[in-house]
Amino acid sequence: MTDDRQRAREATREWIRATTGILAAFRDAIEETIEEMRERGDLSPERAKQAVRSTVERAKEAVGETRERLDFVPRREFDALRTRVDELERRLSELDGRGAARTIPVEDD
Repeated sequence: MTDDRQRAREATREWIRATTGILAAFRDAIEETIEEMRERGDLSPERAKQAVRSTVERAKEAVGETRERLDFVPRREFDALRTRVDELERRLSELDGRGAARTIPVEDD
């Protein structure tokens, strides 16, 4: 197995572990918030919605931090770069005058 593939597998494992941890923390935070509201007698629908929104926001931040730490590229950015490379190859082909661009093989995901 190549080093790149091994690193990719390890990054995937780390992502799964981190995501599992985030989801567990998310669940715990919701349960804790609901329990606190129940103890205070403040379990109105609006208060519950506010608590869930706050917890979701914290979970989003945690996912963003994990993504940044693991150096993942969002799919839309990857696709935009791939489109740009395709366009540059096409232009190179036209300039080269041979009808075929010199391409570098790329492994698809």
